Amino acid sequence: MTDEAIIRKVQAGDLALFGALHERYYKRVYGFIRLSVVDEETAKDIAAETFVNAYRSIHRYEVRKQGAFGSFLLRIARNLVIDHKRAHHDRYVGSLENEDGQTIEVRDTRPSPLESMLEAERIRRVQAALESLPPGDREILALAYQQRLSLKEIMAVLEKPSVSSVTSQINRAMGKLRKRIRGDEYFTDSPLSTGKSSDEAGGP
Repeated sequence: MTDEAIIRKVQAGDLALFGALHERYYKRVYGFIRLSVVDEETAKDIAAETFVNAYRSIHRYEVRKQGAFGSFLLRIARNLVIDHKRAHHDRYVGSLENEDGQTIEVRDTRPSPLESMLEAERIRRVQAALESLPPGDREILALAYQQRLSLKEIMAVLEKPSVSSVTSQINRAMGKLRKRIRGDEYFTDSPLSTGKSSDEAGGP
């Protein structure tokens, strides 16, 4: 059953079906939150709150206005992460200012564009380079390459004004990533080191 069909049934009163959406999207939401929240239990709490908020607002949800349900959930999760960091400013201010901040996991149970392009050693080196990027750059690259969202979905999650602004930020983030790995022998002739565009490299 499609998300839209489930949502229509939930909106019609079959509230138990919301559990199917929770099962379908929990890992994706939790993984996204862990990109910014190091503590596992805190990430689980925020993930749970994400679904509670989505459940409470399900009757107002419209695909045409709020986009795909997965993007809708990630937008809620992102706002909750921002609220959490504001509430714990002293805990997060260092990592927000320090480019050696939180960890991004490139590996996924599904093959990602990076995993299909690079063997294990290259993935390890990309991961190290990603960890050195500012949080905003790590976030948008994770949405594009780990979560594999479309440009329109990323625009909705990050509340960007246009697809072109998303493309520009991805390109800037990739440019920073290339600078960090340029000169590494493992990346000779790689799209990451030669500066090919995301389209040429098979990106979003």
